Amino acid sequence: MLSVLGTGEAPISVASGSGRTLAFTIREIGSVTSRIKDSKSVGVRGPYGTHWPWKKYDEVLAIAGGIGIPPVRSLIEEMVDAGKERNLEVLYGARTPSDIVYKREINEWGKSIDIHLTVDRGDSGWRGNTGFVPSLLKDVHLGKDAAVFVIGPPLMMMNTVKEALEMGYREDRIFLSLERRMECGIGVCGHCNIGEFYACEAGPIFNYSDVKGEKELFL
Repeated sequence: MLSVLGTGEAPISVASGSGRTLAFTIREIGSVTSRIKDSKSVGVRGPYGTHWPWKKYDEVLAIAGGIGIPPVRSLIEEMVDAGKERNLEVLYGARTPSDIVYKREINEWGKSIDIHLTVDRGDSGWRGNTGFVPSLLKDVHLGKDAAVFVIGPPLMMMNTVKEALEMGYREDRIFLSLERRMECGIGVCGHCNIGEFYACEAGPIFNYSDVKGEKELFL
């Protein structure tokens, strides 16, 4: 939870962390985030919630859409630091080429990690794949027992999970980052509830098998 004095707090995922250093990638969209970029000091409370359980699995397929890529960046760094980059494959989609986040890092990661990119709408200079994120699943080289980590806009996540299940990926190995507007971060206010769960306590990383029956799943 990040804050600026007098403007409240905003839940922001950690994009990178090493030792005592944390890095965040922030989209300016509200009162808190618009103030952060001009502030000399920022309040940090936490961390709260769960993390990607990559250490439990031999292979990981990370799928991100839009501004959902920062938490995948931290996953990539963790697996690279552990020498597990060959066990990771990444799918990432943005609306347009100019909306792609971490272009320099993606070029560097691509030297050791199989990364697939797509955009909803290309431009005159775009030579990559054009289409929605689920269309990249056909290009994955990992086996169907890989753990699948999904984060992004609700519609993208819903269609990605549907396609992954149809292609034979295991339901119990699909994990979703279900971010909701968190206020307290400690399960008191109830603003981030997903059925019987609070995203700040039981999540934001959920196993799909645990939450697939919740009507708020992709809202």
